[in-house]
Amino acid sequence: MLYSAFSFAIPSFKEFDKTAKQTLRVKSLIGGPGPTFDWDCLKGSTIDAFCAGEGEMALLDYIQSGFRAGKNIAPQGSAGPSEFHPFAELDQLPFPDRDIVYGVDPALRNMPSKQFLSGRGCPYDCTYCFNHRFREIFKTCGSVIRKKSVRYLIDEIRLVQKKYPLLTVVFNDDTFILNKKWFLEFCERFPKEIGLPYTCNIRANLVDEEIAKALRDSGCIVVNWSIESGDEYMRNTVLKRQMSDAQIFETAAWLAKYKIRYRIGNIIGLPGESFDQMLKTLELNIKAKPSMGLANIFVPFPGLALTEYAIHHGHYTPSPGENIPNDFFTKSILKITPSENKAIQKLMCLFPIFVNFPFLYSTVSIRKTLFILPRLILKAVYELFFAIKMMRLYVSRADFSKKLRIIFRYLIDSQR
Repeated sequence: MLYSAFSFAIPSFKEFDKTAKQTLRVKSLIGGPGPTFDWDCLKGSTIDAFCAGEGEMALLDYIQSGFRAGKNIAPQGSAGPSEFHPFAELDQLPFPDRDIVYGVDPALRNMPSKQFLSGRGCPYDCTYCFNHRFREIFKTCGSVIRKKSVRYLIDEIRLVQKKYPLLTVVFNDDTFILNKKWFLEFCERFPKEIGLPYTCNIRANLVDEEIAKALRDSGCIVVNWSIESGDEYMRNTVLKRQMSDAQIFETAAWLAKYKIRYRIGNIIGLPGESFDQMLKTLELNIKAKPSMGLANIFVPFPGLALTEYAIHHGHYTPSPGENIPNDFFTKSILKITPSENKAIQKLMCLFPIFVNFPFLYSTVSIRKTLFILPRLILKAVYELFFAIKMMRLYVSRADFSKKLRIIFRYLIDSQR
C-alpha cells in the first residue's frame, strides 16, 4: 500500500494501516512532505517504510529489490535514508496516469479544469515553506529547480485534452514564471497548440510589463500570488519574502492594465505577530484590489525555519503526540490566549469579505458588529463566499449545473 501525507495526516494513515493489516498481508510505504521532513513520525506504527523526497526511482528500486530499503527509502524506526537518488530528468518521466484517480472518481474526472506541473523546485527561502529545508537535505542530488520542456508539457496537456473534459488548464508550480526565457516560449506556443485559458502562480518581484502582457496574450485568465504579510519587517525579515510594497503595487498595476484577475494569499497568526499587524496585511490587500484575498492561519509544521523561529522565541513548544491542525483555516496552536485565537479565526473568515467589500471594514460600527458574530456563522459565510468566488475565477466556461455541482462538492468536502 502506498500513501502520501502531510504531517497532519500521518496519524490517520497510521491508524488506517494498522486496521488494514489485521486482514491483509501487504507491505506499506509512505512518502510526501510529512515523512520527508520528520523521519521520526512513524515510530510505533505498522507502516513498514518511508520515502524521503522524490520517489520515482526509489519506488522502482524498492519493489524490484523485494521491498528492501535503499536510496531515499528507510524502514520505519530507523535513522532515515543514508543515500538519495539523483533528481529525475522531468522529460524522461512518463505522463501521470490520471486513470488511477479518474476511474474511481467521475466527478473529478468531469471537472472542467485539470491541474498540471510544468516543473519542480523553488529558489526562494521563505521560512514558512519547505523549499529551503528540501534543498538542504537533497543538496547532493542535482539541480532542485527543473522545468519540463515546453514540447513535453504541451504533449501532456494535449493527451489530457483528448481523454477527459478540459476547459481550463491550472498550473500548480510554485512560480510558473520563474524562468523567463522558458515562459516566453510557452506563451508563444501554448495558444497556438492548445488554445485554452489557463491559470498559474506568479511572484511579485518577477513581474514586469513584458510578463504581464505575455500572460494576457497567451490566454492566462487568473494568477495567484502571495503577499503573506502587510508588515515589511514580518514579510522580509521573519518570512524572508524579498518583496517590497512597491513591487506588490507595481504587480497589481500591471495585472490590472492587462485585465488579468488575481488572487492574493496571506498568512495570519505568525509567531510574534500582533493583531494590528494582521490588520495591516488586510489593509495592504484592500489597496492591491485583488479579485480575491485570502488569509491562512500559520501552522508550525516540523522542519520549517519559521517553526524553529517560533520555538526559539517562545511562541511554540511542540509536544509528543500533538495533533497539528488538519488545515490552515481552523485555529492557531501557538502560545496565545483563547481570545486572541478566536480573533484570528474570525479575521480569517472575514478577510476575503473585507477585501472585496472594503466599506464593511472601513465602517467601524459594521466591522465591530461582524467580529461579534459567532465563529460558526462567520465560517459558514466564508465557505460559501469562497466556493462561489473560486468557481467564478476558475470555472467560468462550465455550464451552470456543473458550477452548482462543484460548489456543492466543495461545501461537503470542507465539512469532513
